Amino acid sequence: MINLDYLRKTTNNDVDTIRVLLDIFKEQAPELKKDVVSALEQRNWTALQKATHKAKNSFLILGLNDEAEKLQELEVLCKKEKDTHLFKNYVDDFLNSCDEALNEIDNGMII
Repeated sequence: MINLDYLRKTTNNDVDTIRVLLDIFKEQAPELKKDVVSALEQRNWTALQKATHKAKNSFLILGLNDEAEKLQELEVLCKKEKDTHLFKNYVDDFLNSCDEALNEIDNGMII
């Protein structure tokens, strides 16, 4: 899931920098997840838009482009307050992707 080739390329194969990026994601992920879930539960589409934007950027740093693209779609839908019935599916996908990336980091599958 995490694109190690992308991380190597963007860091000039600097293992220490890659570790720092992974640590930052690991540190930020619980807060990102909490913010996204909270905004969805409150049906606060502005807050959900902001939270998904932040999460999208975190995913892009790890080369999770497909996952970031889904968050971009959700971000646009939130801005338009359109198809709100789909938001939970997007959030569930985000949570699963986040957990999968965290598992890869925790289990040493990356470095």
